[in-house]
Amino acid sequence: MSYNRKILVIDDSTTSVVILENMLKNMNIETISANNGESGIEMASKEQPDLILLDILMPGIDGFETCKRLKNNHNTSEIPIIFISAKDESVDKVKGLELGAIDYIAKPFDIGELRARIGVVLRILELHEKNTALANTDELTKLYNRRYFFNIFEREVLQAKITGKPLAVMLFDIDHFKNVNDTYGHIAGDKILEQMGKVISENKYPLDVVARYGGEEFIVLMPQTPQKEAARAAEKLRSTIDQWQWDIGDKTISVSVSIGLVSMESIDSSDLSEIVQRADDSLYVAKEHGRNRVILWDNSSKAPQVQENIVSNSYSELQEKVSFLSEQLKNQVLKTASAFIEALATKDSFSGSHAQRVQKLALDIADQMNVSGELKERLATAALLHDIGKLGIPDRFLTNTENLSKQDESILREHSIAGVKILEPVGVFTQELPIVRQHHENFDGSGYPDGLKGREIVIGARILAVANYYDSLICPKSGIDSVDQEEATSQISAASGEKFDPEVVEALSQINTAKLASCVC
Repeated sequence: MSYNRKILVIDDSTTSVVILENMLKNMNIETISANNGESGIEMASKEQPDLILLDILMPGIDGFETCKRLKNNHNTSEIPIIFISAKDESVDKVKGLELGAIDYIAKPFDIGELRARIGVVLRILELHEKNTALANTDELTKLYNRRYFFNIFEREVLQAKITGKPLAVMLFDIDHFKNVNDTYGHIAGDKILEQMGKVISENKYPLDVVARYGGEEFIVLMPQTPQKEAARAAEKLRSTIDQWQWDIGDKTISVSVSIGLVSMESIDSSDLSEIVQRADDSLYVAKEHGRNRVILWDNSSKAPQVQENIVSNSYSELQEKVSFLSEQLKNQVLKTASAFIEALATKDSFSGSHAQRVQKLALDIADQMNVSGELKERLATAALLHDIGKLGIPDRFLTNTENLSKQDESILREHSIAGVKILEPVGVFTQELPIVRQHHENFDGSGYPDGLKGREIVIGARILAVANYYDSLICPKSGIDSVDQEEATSQISAASGEKFDPEVVEALSQINTAKLASCVC
């Protein structure tokens, strides 16, 4: 079962805990519990539940003291608390609310009333999360906004100084953007900015943080990225943007960007404005020297490094040769992997052709979303490989996924990590590995293996998640009845914003019935 929320119950009464667990399970809510205040505080800090149901009369510290400590701890202070206690005097209720609880319910409680009150709190929480997302996101590009970026930036610079790991910042500007607005109009300019957000998101590294810096400027924070790798990434992004056909409605135009790059192998400044100023100075030099280029800040000379190309001709030639060899190796590995995946059919007939069906639907969704050709290539490969980790899963899990214990579910969930471990040593699937690893992450953060949320999940994985789930619904599997296309799309639509990315769900709904029918096994 995939849970939407997690609630911590802190109560020393086993009976109360069992009643609450059963009620919350019926609400599709995961329950964790502690039987005293000390362990409850520790669990709240570690598990970060969405809500805490707290008893007052407990051994050790009572519920009031537990609440006080939770509210005084910055790791748990924002978690809402509902007191559920046999102490039903008005003075107790007032004290609980004054300590920061959001509600107070007396025992014995009415199940219907408690469900309703929990539902109200969770709806408020959902609204708060949506408002927070809106406050942190640029509406046009769907990237982080400048204010939120600097919150993350400050944290990552401090982390880099503590660990001694490298960090790079890329600041870039759309060349001659004013001419685009003047020639084609501001609506066309907005279309370019909207597409730019999508292109950057598709081509960033998994740890990168991307934001709209202002106007036609964008900024990318690249944690744990050495200078050479940052330079290659910047050049690759510049080239991708330069080759992209930018759609402004009735025609396509060419767009280029100038990039200023600052890379700190060891952080010599924690002044965020100084770091950005270095990137900005490099960007200025890139524009002064012809635009459509990357200029790197030189830490030794404390000035931008001016050269014809940040990547030399000899490097480019070598890169082409290595790329060709990598492609050959990748194709060979894919053939071998496909043979292993087909071998799964001897254990589970569903898995035999599942990857091919998922690949086709994922690419149809990608076409509907107008993603780049490069992302489609990565998605096609990842779709074929996404279940390769099941080779290491015991056969009984492949033939029966119903009525599994928590331990069994934990073992089954390991297949996405196992797939990465199988493919990682090959060294040619670096762009596909995040898609394979994250295809069971949920948009609301309730998925696995890393609990990623929203756009923390790479776009390829968000697309693959929908295609994978659709196929699991519409194609019969041992012990599970299939559903028709209408019911499958209806179930996926119902989980939009929770399990799935609404943008991907919308793209699925736009695919015509004939194409969807071709996915049926």
